[in-house]
Amino acid sequence: MQTTEQWSCEISKIMDDLSGKWRLNIIWIISNQPDIGFNQLRRNLPNITNMALERSLDALQTKGYISKELIGHKPPLQSKYCLTIKSKNILPVLLKLNNIN
Repeated sequence: MQTTEQWSCEISKIMDDLSGKWRLNIIWIISNQPDIGFNQLRRNLPNITNMALERSLDALQTKGYISKELIGHKPPLQSKYCLTIKSKNILPVLLKLNNIN
């Protein structure tokens, strides 16, 4: 769904934010495993490439659905991802949609 100036409602904006092959799966995994790292996410999504995971995580972080915490003082730093209030608020709606079938 594409949000335009003529058609702009909050539902279409959320659908645009969450569209993409992996974004809902990523939110689902993070909701079940708070503070999950990049490699753990990668193992939970066996068919995703590193590039696709990075882009999906960046998009979700930019839109405010997940937050990223870097752990460590020297490289390589470890990344931990968790849901934000925004995604926690839409999670019950997503669960209801999941239970339709």
